[in-house]
Amino acid sequence: MREHKNLVLAAVLCAGLVHSAGVLAAPAATVPAASSPAALITAFYRDYFADEAAARKRYLDSGAFYSAGARKLLAENDFACRKVARGDDMCGYGAEADMFLDAQDSDPELTLASSGFTARPVGANAVDVAFKVFPKDASSQRTTMRYVLVREGGQWRVDDVLYPVKGAQAARNSMRQGILHEIVAISKAARDVADASGWVNIYVEEQQADRFARFVAFPVTVCVKQGACVPYAQDDARLPALVKTLHDTYFKAGAAKKGLPAIAAGKQGAGAPKEDSVVRSGPFDYTFQRGAWWLSRVDMARPPVGQQ
Repeated sequence: MREHKNLVLAAVLCAGLVHSAGVLAAPAATVPAASSPAALITAFYRDYFADEAAARKRYLDSGAFYSAGARKLLAENDFACRKVARGDDMCGYGAEADMFLDAQDSDPELTLASSGFTARPVGANAVDVAFKVFPKDASSQRTTMRYVLVREGGQWRVDDVLYPVKGAQAARNSMRQGILHEIVAISKAARDVADASGWVNIYVEEQQADRFARFVAFPVTVCVKQGACVPYAQDDARLPALVKTLHDTYFKAGAAKKGLPAIAAGKQGAGAPKEDSVVRSGPFDYTFQRGAWWLSRVDMARPPVGQQ
């Protein structure tokens, strides 16, 4: 956890946890106490196969499935994806696949019985589950994963989920490790001016003012011509027109300036960026503030000398 605390935008994440009350909710009494880890996991999958939305509400939204530590980590992941990550990459635990099936697709008629679901206790606090997501396909393989549980308030709660590596469940390929890796990656991207510049250039080319705004430090200084600089506030009605002007200047067919310059990797120098340091690229100034690079100035009068 030391690496996690060093790399994550800790102050931002801690502030954001108050917005993740659903993930951190205290366990509700909607789920009967399970006599064993296997009983909880089996009951969950029975309900999940029967009605996914209802099971998520009953177990996950109520806080009756994950441990306090797991819920806190999931809340940090959720906040990092919503408030720190600014590009269009898939983000969040379970964003790219169903984390309970470890698959992107499954038989729409899947049930606990048809899946061949089994739950085998491993020691006092772990459960190995196995099932098929496409049981009608004779060639389909059984999905396996291990749930690791802890006892909290007299109830069993899931603290981690291990997925197989070369046929064996491995701690290095677990829910917790995956979430920590993503949070670290989000933090690293936020500190990379080349990443910020790349997304900004894409959004200008595609004329996506709302996504462009994700990277802007408002109020941002905008200079349409030399000596004529004004501040633009958040949700400024002039922002879409600014993005269109940038697009027409740099990307429209026949434009004199052929594309926005890209910031090369390593432009910001080695080590962690210093607060309020500035990197200039074409008409843009990027300033490092609060753990991320932000577009702080747009100067349309700046000479197009490529990387400046």
